[in-house]
Amino acid sequence: MIVFQAIVGSRTSAGQSGGPPGEAEILTLNPQRRDRILQATDWKDLVPGTLNLEVAKDSVHRLLLCTPVIREKGENVKYPPQYAQIPKLRVGYLYYWARIRKGERIATVLIRRACNPLENRLEAFSEQKLRDSLALSDGESVTCEIDE
Repeated sequence: MIVFQAIVGSRTSAGQSGGPPGEAEILTLNPQRRDRILQATDWKDLVPGTLNLEVAKDSVHRLLLCTPVIREKGENVKYPPQYAQIPKLRVGYLYYWARIRKGERIATVLIRRACNPLENRLEAFSEQKLRDSLALSDGESVTCEIDE
């Protein structure tokens, strides 16, 4: 098992002020992503958007040694035309089964690593609102556990 600390990233202003779209919008443009996640997890639902996690670079390197549950090519992901370069820059996405803990609270998630220059960024998908169920705020530390 790989265990590492992560800091809950601030909510992005994606989709606002001319910035790139957030994951909630990307899921709408790519229903196949939502379908693949639900199929791989047997979840009943998927919360739109992700929880941003900032981690140490060595945590990402250890994560990449694990076998992903889902592999997704960047070129297969649709973005609005003005951001069509983003999936090409990211090359692909890797999804891993994980758990996020904050104190005694725990949630099963899919951790996603976009293959891109942001070396210390991970994102978590869940069937529940993680900020609510784990009582998370920006800047807080959580523990991530990934089965190898």
